[in-house]
Amino acid sequence: MSTNVEDLLFKNEDYTKTPLPIGDYDGCSFEQCNLSNCNLSGFVFTDCEFIDCNLSNTTIRKTSFNDVSFMGCKLLGVNFKEMSAFLMRMNFTNCNLQMSIFDTLKLKQTLFVNCELQQASYIDCDLMYADFDDSNLQDAVFINSNLQGTNFLKAYNFNIDPEQNKMKGAKFSSTDLEGLLQKFQLEIS
Repeated sequence: MSTNVEDLLFKNEDYTKTPLPIGDYDGCSFEQCNLSNCNLSGFVFTDCEFIDCNLSNTTIRKTSFNDVSFMGCKLLGVNFKEMSAFLMRMNFTNCNLQMSIFDTLKLKQTLFVNCELQQASYIDCDLMYADFDDSNLQDAVFINSNLQGTNFLKAYNFNIDPEQNKMKGAKFSSTDLEGLLQKFQLEIS
């Protein structure tokens, strides 16, 4: 049986011991909660915020994140590609998303602000007008993705092949262009 929960604050909860009841959560805030390795499959989160939560290795098959903000969260190894894409809209600020998978998702205008995105995967992803402001993209993979208009001005440690992605209008700092040329093994000074 599914639970409908509106406008509640969940604080300092450890859902690794007692699972969060499956349901629809609307306008809820989750602060300093531990959801690591939990199964959130089939949950619906609408207009919710997760603040300083641990969601590492959480299973999110067919989970809906509609207008959800993640702030200061740990989301290591989360396979976002399994979630429900219907009405999906998420933003990430000060989050650790290392080894997370965003393949095949439509993430237009998604914010990744000051995030750790090492080894994240963006294959066949629509990131048109997304913003990677001050984010670490070391060993992140971008293949066959739409990066048109995407903001990489303050992103760093990226290695993006312009021949394998749509990049018209993408924004880069002139001091970080080597991240676009690494495959050519040029010496840039």
